[in-house]
Amino acid sequence: MDIELIKKLNYFNIHANLGFQFDGIDKFEKYSIAYHNKIKDYWYNFITDIKANNKEEFDKIILEASSKMKEKHRAVAIAILPYMEEIYSHREIFFDNSHELVSNEVWQIFDNFEEIDNVNTNCSLNVKLEKTTDMKLYSEEMIKAYQTGDEDDPYGDLDSVYKEIYKNYKKQENEYTDEFYFAKVNNEIVGITSGVYDNEIYGIYGLAVKKDFRRKGIGKEIIKQQLQMCKDKKLKLAFLQTEEGYYPADTYRKLGFKDVCIEYYYIKREV
Repeated sequence: MDIELIKKLNYFNIHANLGFQFDGIDKFEKYSIAYHNKIKDYWYNFITDIKANNKEEFDKIILEASSKMKEKHRAVAIAILPYMEEIYSHREIFFDNSHELVSNEVWQIFDNFEEIDNVNTNCSLNVKLEKTTDMKLYSEEMIKAYQTGDEDDPYGDLDSVYKEIYKNYKKQENEYTDEFYFAKVNNEIVGITSGVYDNEIYGIYGLAVKKDFRRKGIGKEIIKQQLQMCKDKKLKLAFLQTEEGYYPADTYRKLGFKDVCIEYYYIKREV
């Protein structure tokens, strides 16, 4: 397990999305908190970067960090990655019955760009990615793609506040470039995706295909075209995250993505 790569991806994932997926990350001596002022779910509001060698230290840190999360009117969620070695390796000790595991998010990378032409999407449709700055329309199409009522969707219960966040999106000045795309077939919008990148990493975020157009290879074709963008920009790797146990993770593996790690999210049980 490449700990330095995981640290780099974690930095990219949070800082590339400051002002959009995250409003801020506050760093303290033994932990950090990431948060969003409008989105309330645990993917965007959590305690992380925890430095604790035993359960007693851990509990003290969580107690202090929890008070800071409550000041922001957020529930207590904790995100654990492998570089928090002692906690990650002994999760059953640090997270006893007081916490509930709510997500196993697998991180995956693609770096074999010489093999892109050999990636088989099994898509017979002519899928075109069209960059857009029309965030009002993008927000509407995103909700259509995500809120399908399908139990197979890992994010099918997406909070409607996301529509507002995307609609009012304003680019923050930093070293990352954000791009938003409609996936079209015969000029009809069938899905959406976005890319965030710097001079090394291309992050694929928010890919979704509308329910009536699934199982046609469109999602795979979208990914393949984004990988080609990454290659054209001479970047080192493409990065994405998805929930382990749902079909997208296996789909990406078949396209050549490699697992880097699993990020575990815990929330405190109600007393």
